[in-house]
Amino acid sequence: MKVLLTGATGLLGVHLAGELLNQGYDVRAMYRSLPHQFNQLPWFREIDWIKAAITEPADCVRAMKGCQAVIHAASRTEPYPTQLAAYYEANIAGTDHILAAVRRCDVSRLVYVSTASVFRPGTLENPATEESPYAFHLMSSGYIASKYEAQQRVLSAVDQGVNAVIVNPAFMLGPYDFKPSSGAVIKYAMKNRLLFYPGSGGKSFIDVRDAARATVKALRLGQPGASYLLANEHLPYERFFQMLARLSGKRKTLVPIPAPLIRMAGTLSSAGEWLFRKPVPLNRINATLLTQDNYYSGEKARRELRMPVSPVSRAIEEAMEWFDNR
Repeated sequence: MKVLLTGATGLLGVHLAGELLNQGYDVRAMYRSLPHQFNQLPWFREIDWIKAAITEPADCVRAMKGCQAVIHAASRTEPYPTQLAAYYEANIAGTDHILAAVRRCDVSRLVYVSTASVFRPGTLENPATEESPYAFHLMSSGYIASKYEAQQRVLSAVDQGVNAVIVNPAFMLGPYDFKPSSGAVIKYAMKNRLLFYPGSGGKSFIDVRDAARATVKALRLGQPGASYLLANEHLPYERFFQMLARLSGKRKTLVPIPAPLIRMAGTLSSAGEWLFRKPVPLNRINATLLTQDNYYSGEKARRELRMPVSPVSRAIEEAMEWFDNR
């Protein structure tokens, strides 16, 4: 079976390409540009690379011809600016173009990569599941709102006969983070002696390779129309930054920032964003996300997609080693 992969140059996409090959699939990967040193990936020459954009309908059809399945992992993922419009073309229109091409090319299976953040997060004691309500209180995040809308369009396509499955990864960590994306927090911990972190809240983390394996397994094992949260280890920010400091191998001083201070800074930054029409990393909604519990259960994916459970510490160690050798 030949699988078209979008988003192949992102952190998850890189590992999806390798895992698809490992599970015996032929892989065609769409790209707009290749990061520096990307061709040094061990599986780079085993991929059928095609230069194309998900924002161009004709490109999607051209890339999909001859493929029997699609994993759509491409999206704009940075958590700012606030406005939904900034994410519309890549995350919503791009998904529409992929869905149209799936119908036109008679593709037998689509796996759409959404995000855990579309679901209302739970607590350490009671993590959110796929049955949790959607996070409508967080939709002032343009990113979350765009992923929610794209997910709804995939679900609507399922109702119209498209054989599609959705995976919703939590915070992924691991090597080969070329941009970097989530790896930015690892680089921050490697480079700085003083580590500032939110004084409250936490996240669900997952080794990106576990997420990639579950996503590829969804091609065969996922139930049409089902969503699968990909999450493993639940860590309050204090424990997570203690882990980063320890694994860095260098002396670090950890400084918690009180949640009210972070939220105040986010509110002021949002006012500046509105006034000057320039996006800022710490806006009101991102300050909220940084200081709340963001915990999700991966039990369904472990049960139905055979998702492995690897220690997040290993993912961090290997990411640090990779960054050191770049």
